[in-house]
Amino acid sequence: MSEENKSIWQKIYSPMILSLAVRNLKLNKFRTILSMIGIVIGVFAICGMGMISAGFTEEMNSMISDTADTLTISPVGEKVIDGTTTTGFSAKDLRDIESAVKSVTKEYEFIPMYSSTKYVYIGKETAMASVSGMDANDLEKIATLIQGTLPRGSTNVVVGETFAEDNDLRIGSRMIMLNSGGQEVTSRVVGILEDTGMMTLGFSTSSAVVGSIEWYTGLVGDNHGLYDKVIVKAYDPTELTPIDDAIEKKMNGKEDKDSDDTVYILNSYEIMEVFDEIMSMSSIFTTIISGISLLVAAVAITNVMLMSVKERTREVGILRSIGTYRSQILQMFLYEAGLIGLIGAVAGTLLALIAAPVMLLGMIGSVEAMLSPAVLVYVPIGILIGLIVCLISGLYPAWKAANLNPVEAMSTD
Repeated sequence: MSEENKSIWQKIYSPMILSLAVRNLKLNKFRTILSMIGIVIGVFAICGMGMISAGFTEEMNSMISDTADTLTISPVGEKVIDGTTTTGFSAKDLRDIESAVKSVTKEYEFIPMYSSTKYVYIGKETAMASVSGMDANDLEKIATLIQGTLPRGSTNVVVGETFAEDNDLRIGSRMIMLNSGGQEVTSRVVGILEDTGMMTLGFSTSSAVVGSIEWYTGLVGDNHGLYDKVIVKAYDPTELTPIDDAIEKKMNGKEDKDSDDTVYILNSYEIMEVFDEIMSMSSIFTTIISGISLLVAAVAITNVMLMSVKERTREVGILRSIGTYRSQILQMFLYEAGLIGLIGAVAGTLLALIAAPVMLLGMIGSVEAMLSPAVLVYVPIGILIGLIVCLISGLYPAWKAANLNPVEAMSTD
């Protein structure tokens, strides 16, 4: 069949030319392996860094998203009550904050709470816990109960899932804490809370021991009735920033935060946006670094292919003299470049699939994010990039080989 009468598929794929390309690569195993190493490293860098970045972003977004609809408001200024200097939110402060929230939206949750840290004695073990006191109905709005019941009364508490696992706690377990007078207070676990987001974004259950207000004030004291923080939960996260501004204006007399503020507001929605921006910049940086390594690999492959063309000039001349088309010569060298790229890219991707989970496990203690589509998409991307880079790198050497003069080529030593 003449070259002109072949179908597009027949022009692209030729078993005979492919077998020649495979043979040529086998005849120069050392050179082939060296060429592949560059692609392996480049694809490993792109896939590995991409997977780690995407996995880290997925995991962190998952953690942050649990509290991405909340504002956490903490007191900054001090109060003097009965001759004692203290800090916290009074009933009037709570009314002022809530009025600012109402000026923006009617769809919200307003959760005042007590909080501190305490040593917890469980059998012979001691652990540090984040101790909170709030209304049981409010707790339901910011945390999910996965076992047991909500804490009510002066002795019952719920604990975070991680805290329970780390300290071998279950429903019915007892723990001891010391109250402000140094006396032992025994509490009974009646429920376990699902882990929520990061502590810096509001209320976290990871190391939490949560009880009723009655339980908390009996343990720590009521601090003259002053609450330690307020959590505002908006049903529409985009309303958090306007609510933030309204509270700033109401409580601090301005919308800008500075050292004279009486409240400090942590806006989880803005933090999530900043985090996404940072991760996007990090992704761009890692892509550039990986791209440079692939560029170096591409130059190396071009040089190797040019050397191969020079060494096989006589062979090309013989092939041309027996009727091999220029397009088939071009095809043969492109097959070689493509095979180098495909095998190297697959190897690099497999290495990335091994290394990325190990890195993620060390960074965030979990590999669940590896199953995310945002992470797995780097598998085909890495293979495709490696293949394309090698084909482009081999294009000029292949063209040069295809355009050799057959007579001159055969006379070459």
